[in-house]
Formats: sequence, C-alpha cells, structure tokens
Amino acid sequence: MKTIFEMITLKDAIALYSIDEHMYESREMFEDQVETDTQFYLHKGDLVLDDHFMMEYDQEIHGYIIDGNLRVNGNIINEEGDYGPCLYVKGNVECRSLLIGGSPTHIESNVTAEEVIMLHYNHGWMKCPGVFTAPVMIVEDYHFIPAHKNISGYYYNAEDPANTEEYDFDNDTFSSGLEALLDNKLTTTFEELRYDLAAGEYVLQPSQRDIHYWTQKVNHNYRDLKRVPPEMRTLEFCMQVAEKSIFALEHFPPALFTPELADQIVSKNGMALRFIPESLITRELCYKAAATGAIIDQDIPERFYDATLFQVLIRRDDWQMARIPPTYITEDLLVLYVQSGNGGWLEKYCKLAGVSKEHVLQRVIDSGIEYVGNIFSWFLTEERYAYCKSKYGHTKEWAEITEKYRKKLERIQ
Repeated sequence: MKTIFEMITLKDAIALYSIDEHMYESREMFEDQVETDTQFYLHKGDLVLDDHFMMEYDQEIHGYIIDGNLRVNGNIINEEGDYGPCLYVKGNVECRSLLIGGSPTHIESNVTAEEVIMLHYNHGWMKCPGVFTAPVMIVEDYHFIPAHKNISGYYYNAEDPANTEEYDFDNDTFSSGLEALLDNKLTTTFEELRYDLAAGEYVLQPSQRDIHYWTQKVNHNYRDLKRVPPEMRTLEFCMQVAEKSIFALEHFPPALFTPELADQIVSKNGMALRFIPESLITRELCYKAAATGAIIDQDIPERFYDATLFQVLIRRDDWQMARIPPTYITEDLLVLYVQSGNGGWLEKYCKLAGVSKEHVLQRVIDSGIEYVGNIFSWFLTEERYAYCKSKYGHTKEWAEITEKYRKKLERIQ
C-alpha cells in the first residue's frame, strides 16, 4: 500500500498543508509530539483502497496526508489506544467501519461508515466539522463530541449530552439496543466489538461463523471462547483453548466439568481451581492445587484451610505468606518460610503471629546445614554466625558455605 504514497518532509508538510495547524490541539503540542526530521506519507487527489487501511505505527513516518477524499472498501483500523500515525484527510472519508484509538485524526469533511464508527481510549485526538453517518457510533472513553451526526441505530458517547445509551461497567455489557443490531448476539462488550473491527470483520451484516472461524478467533484471543456458540464448545475444542490459557476455563460450559476433568486441569495448573464448580472441590484437590500454583485467597475456599495445605503452598511459593490470614500463621509455617529460601518479611509475620523471630531462626539453623545459606542471605549477625559455626564448623560443607558468603562474613568479623 505504501507504493501509492510519496514521502514528504515535515518542512514540506507544513509549507504545503499547514500540518502543524491541523493536527493536535495546538501548534505547541504538535511541536512537542513531532520530531523535526520526521516524514509524512502523501497522496494527492482522491484515494480508493480495496482492502483495510491499517493505521499502524511506523518509525519512518509520523502520519498520512490525503489531499482529497478517502474511500476504503474495508475498515480503517487503529486498534492501539496509546498511539498511532496521524491521519489528515482534506475531503470525505468513506469506509466499512472506522476504528480510531491513539492516532491523531483530522478529517475536513464528512465521515460515512457502512457499519460502525468507533473511537476508543482517551489518548486519541480527533477533529472533524462534518457529518458522521453510520448505523452505529461508539465514543468510548474518548474526548470527542461530533458537531453533526446521522446515526440511525445506536449512539453511545458518555461525554455527549445527547447520549441516551447506557453501559453497565460493573458487568461490562452494553445495552440491548446495540445487541439487537449485532449479528453475533454473544458479543456483549465494547472490547469484543473492537476486536472484531480490528480483525476487519463485518459485525452488523450476517456472516457465517463456522468452527474454522472460531478456531482462528480463539487462537488469537482465548477470551473469545465466551462467544463461541454453545454447540461448538465441545470438551475437545475447549481444552485446546485452555492449553493456551488456563483462564479460558471461565468460559467452559458447566456441563463439561467432571471430577476427572477437575483433577486433570488442577494437576497442570492450580489456578484452575477458581473456575471449577464448588460441588467438585475437595480437600485433596486443594492440596494438589496448592502444589501446582494456586493462589491461596483467590483459588482455595477458606473451609479447606489447614496447616498441611499452607505447608504445601509455602514450600512451592513462599511469597504467598503475605496472603495467608494471620490467624493461620504458626511457628512451624514460619520455619518453613525461611527454609524455602526467602524470609525477607519474617519479622513482620512473627509480629502478626506473636512468634519469636529468634526462635524461628534457631530452629531453621538446627534443621540442617543446607539452610545456613538462607540465614547468611537474610539474617546474618555475628551471634547467628557464631551459632552456625558451633553447629557445623567441623563439617566439609561449612568451608563451601563460608567461601560463598565470604564478602558478607568479612563485614561482621
């Protein structure tokens, strides 16, 4: 596509098109955002594109200048909300759908979309004095109110006093007005709609979505399993998606879960436990989850908390000590915490549990020379060194440990 453009310097873009006056809120902001050695793509006259116009960031250029009308038979796509090349069109814009995020956009005349106009995320900037015409227009967390619009089906813009639609942010769903217009009734969020527009799809016009289509969708984004028709969400299909992300389990049909499946998935990843029906969760399954990465306060029901469970948990992930309720912290658990290799917050947890820090450290030292390195790493004092030496100074391993920590030991000797 770049072959249909010529490159011009920033100096020429300013001299020929006053680009410094037409992009961004002010000339000062333009100068702050645009490097002096940057270039622009220019197309003189009307431009017709048969495919999608991908507004992707390109280090070679700062943006596009269309000296005429722009017609795109596919979508104009700037999915990135934080940034993108600028777009300056001196005439009209026509397209299937317009998706603009972080790309600064100035269109001198009208914008007409066959399906959807969607502006998303507050890093973007747009100026257009013309008429916006489309069945659907969504301005999501984007600072722009069109001066003129002809939106026949659904218009959402929380900043516009003319807005009549609602968005349920708690449940992340839009109103039934948009649902009625969309071809895929399982699309319920602006984010899902944005994914489809960014993929260049029709979203209002009826389209065939077979298993091949959905396989491609979930391969790109596991969250799209939520929108796969229930009859296609077989165990085999869903497990393939779960291999990509354990969080796909959230969208498994409940009927797929069995004790055998629960055991299988928890054996691979303990975080799977949070998606398993309560009726299938057992103490044994919780122990298994603790050993394979479960997060205590997110995955394991409190009714299964016990000393053995916490030992399994801390032995694998000592950082989870911060998530264990203080009433469950015991001296034995704190000894294991230090033995596991960290122990940096030992004093804090000892105070919470009313346990002697010195007694914990003495028990760690007494438990074996293999834990002396943990003492030297986190809790080295002259007194503790002397106690370690009295216990293990006669052993072959002592020489190896003291050599490893020689520089630290020199500070206390």
